[in-house]
Amino acid sequence: MKKMLYIMGIEWNWIFQRPQVLALELEKEYELTVVCTKWPMHAKHQNNRKPSRLIELYQLPFQEKNRLIGVAARYIHDKVLGDLTQYDIIWVGYPLFGRYISKDYRGTVIYDCMDNFEALYPDRNEMNLQRACREEKKLLERADIVFASSLKLKEKLLSLCPNKKIDVVRNGYSNIEIVKPALPCKKEQYKLGYIGTLSEWFDNDLLIDSLKKNSKISYDLIGPVSNHQTIQDERVSYRGVIEHRQLSDYVKKLDCLLMPFKISEIILYVDPVKLYEYIAWGKCIVAAWYPEIDRFKDFVYFYHDEREYSELIAKLMGEGFPAKFTENMQENFLKDNSWDARVCLIRECLQKYAERN
Repeated sequence: MKKMLYIMGIEWNWIFQRPQVLALELEKEYELTVVCTKWPMHAKHQNNRKPSRLIELYQLPFQEKNRLIGVAARYIHDKVLGDLTQYDIIWVGYPLFGRYISKDYRGTVIYDCMDNFEALYPDRNEMNLQRACREEKKLLERADIVFASSLKLKEKLLSLCPNKKIDVVRNGYSNIEIVKPALPCKKEQYKLGYIGTLSEWFDNDLLIDSLKKNSKISYDLIGPVSNHQTIQDERVSYRGVIEHRQLSDYVKKLDCLLMPFKISEIILYVDPVKLYEYIAWGKCIVAAWYPEIDRFKDFVYFYHDEREYSELIAKLMGEGFPAKFTENMQENFLKDNSWDARVCLIRECLQKYAERN
């Protein structure tokens, strides 16, 4: 069995998403060592099922801003990672970690690009940002295999490295309970829900405006809060992080699932995991439209602005918030968009690369 080092850019117990899912799937086929970040002051968000070998790479405050702290962090991280030549494959999910791969490494390097790194990088100082972007370009040029989670990400990577072969491996839905599509159910009050990280891309103004216009709705917001100004309204509830395996039971209490995003240079590149899971849960789904998710149009009610959102919610209330899709549509979609299907695609890409080399 080949040995793979799998380096991800989030903490293992952060909200369960692509990095954790793929790690647990790849562990079935490789002798896998997972490296995840660890920030000393971060609280644990949930207890995700762990891989057999997990290394936490502690991050030092200001390690990307202060040269001396950066040197110290690099020394510590090199010691923790050990001899990388023992691995046949190194999978990098966050571009800054590509710098730990030495020039004489002869194994296979994989870059899994799942976000617009430039837009998400927290340090907006121009010099620091450009230095970080150079690290991504170096990893992109070095990588033997490159995956992008959306078409727009692929386009951006090709603009950085025009001759690179890049395979689109989208997100998928996790091993959650599949519920038949919701039938119309008219009520006096409706509870609308959002599941995911609450951050700068969440459209507070949209929700506040809708609450003013409609007295028959309330919102349940589920997930970790990061860089988000909470809405102070008795009809908006913040539930925090709920264990992934318990989400299905909680979703049953909701009438509609939302993706109320501000469309930005972060969001435009995202293939949202939550839409796959929302479809599996069989709920009425409402989301802000942007080109990357237009392919969900048979499953999702889209809006473009506050006016359209309020009108759409009023219309769906009158209909009892039915799911937009049938059971047959749901079954076919989930079959084609499971994480198993994504791992099959990854396996094929790795096999083709091995055959060529």
